Amino acid sequence: MDLTTQTILDNIQDMVFVMQVGKHDQFVYQFINQAAREKLNITNAVIGKTIHDVNPPTQAVIITEQYRNVLRSKAICIYEDNYFISSDGNKVSETTLSPIIESGRVTHIIAVTKDITAMKQAQEQESKSQQRLRMSRQRYKSLFDENTDAIAYLNLTGKIIRMNKACRQLMKLMANQDNRGNVFEAIVTEDKDCLAESFRQTTNGNARTIDIKVNGVDHFQIILQVKMIPMVHECQVQGVYMMLKDRTTEYFAKEMIVASEERFRLIAEHSSDLIQLLDQDGNYVYLSPSHQPVLGYQTSELQKMTLLELCDPAYSEMLEQRLAQLSSLKETQKLEVRLMNKAMHYQWFELHLEPVFASDGTYKHTIVVARDIEERKEHEEELHRLAYHDPLTGLANRRLFNARLEQVLALYVRQQNPFAVAMLDLDDFKAINDSNGHDVGDDVIIELARRLALSVREMDTVARLGGDEFILLLPEIGNRDDLMRVLNRIEDALLKPYQINNQTYLVGASIGAVMSTNYAITTHSIIRAADQALYAAKRTGKNKVVIHDQRMPEESLGKD
Repeated sequence: MDLTTQTILDNIQDMVFVMQVGKHDQFVYQFINQAAREKLNITNAVIGKTIHDVNPPTQAVIITEQYRNVLRSKAICIYEDNYFISSDGNKVSETTLSPIIESGRVTHIIAVTKDITAMKQAQEQESKSQQRLRMSRQRYKSLFDENTDAIAYLNLTGKIIRMNKACRQLMKLMANQDNRGNVFEAIVTEDKDCLAESFRQTTNGNARTIDIKVNGVDHFQIILQVKMIPMVHECQVQGVYMMLKDRTTEYFAKEMIVASEERFRLIAEHSSDLIQLLDQDGNYVYLSPSHQPVLGYQTSELQKMTLLELCDPAYSEMLEQRLAQLSSLKETQKLEVRLMNKAMHYQWFELHLEPVFASDGTYKHTIVVARDIEERKEHEEELHRLAYHDPLTGLANRRLFNARLEQVLALYVRQQNPFAVAMLDLDDFKAINDSNGHDVGDDVIIELARRLALSVREMDTVARLGGDEFILLLPEIGNRDDLMRVLNRIEDALLKPYQINNQTYLVGASIGAVMSTNYAITTHSIIRAADQALYAAKRTGKNKVVIHDQRMPEESLGKD
């Protein structure tokens, strides 16, 4: 190669390799430019050596296969790969292989390798953002559609844009069942002026709550609580969320008791809510028939118990306090508790405690309306689980791991309870995804997560940080030998073959670990130390364990 060409190639920022095609498809380094020498920390000593002489075995096989593709096709080939720089860590590259053909034979291959790490990170960040957006939309849709309260979304003219299932069911009870248009046409009420004024104030940014009377399909009057909340985006009201609640049972329960207990029973006995009348001592005066289908008790059985005895002990003290406050506060109390059914299982209920007073202000009794919210609670618990767990593996996610690390670190600071953190990354996992597809890759990740969970103690936390990266929190690890026993057990479990779709895969893993050492450590510094140990494991051969065994000085690790 002449000096001018060499000078030009040395001034190119991308890494350039000129490879000579030798005997038996051996590829020999004939030239490497300055960018390649600096980034890969190699010298011209590699000139004349083969790919297998210079690179680790696994990487050499992958690179050689790409070069052989060029030999076979005699065409340009582009592929992506990973490489490691001691100062910057792992990098992602895009390599273009161009054949030089003489007399119909490929004599040389020129490789130009570009650093596309920033582009890949941007793509990954965009993918994560899109995933978070989809998850956020799905959570919103679930909360909206599955909410037991009736919810509708209106535009600024009052047109109904969307309703959830509960709202559609409630609308069917109203006289005008054509509820696809304007809300003021769908809800026929004598309080239409009040409804319109409240809507106007909401479109001006002020939430409003009113009670209105609506004509039902059977000419029975429905008492609706209408709550309107402005939907604000970029300081502008874009629409209105309207929540409807049928308060007919509560309204008539209160009114009918004062006027006539017989009329009250006519309402209560046709309600699916549990309705109770309690005297001043908390004894039942009345129990609606709905107790039998909902809780399984006959009325005669319930008469032998009190509401407090039905209540889960975890909530009975709170319920007792609320009941005691009714006569003095003189206002409705609302709370959520669990009541025991006849099968000895607890169910979630939303209780409305309404005190009733005589005309002279004397406290007479309490109306209890209990609504079954078991399905809503299950839905809330699922949303909470999704917020703190990885959706693919079911392991803890980064948020839950950090919370538990904070707890363990607090115990370490107060009581010097030792612990360890280990970070794990699969070796050459990208090759499985590229060769077999992401579905197979996901199956490997799921199986690996299962093995990790079975390899640790119940007190330990295994979390997935993303991709093929995991992190473990190991409390009460007091010395290096204890830590190595745990890590060796994990290593043995992960090295066993993975059977996916009748195919066998072998996956190695690099592990970096750190033990708690002094009071100066923080969540940030302990994770960073584990990450440094992981990179050391990757850099020194992969598929191995490296323990960060030096004291972690404050000046080098810093504080959060």
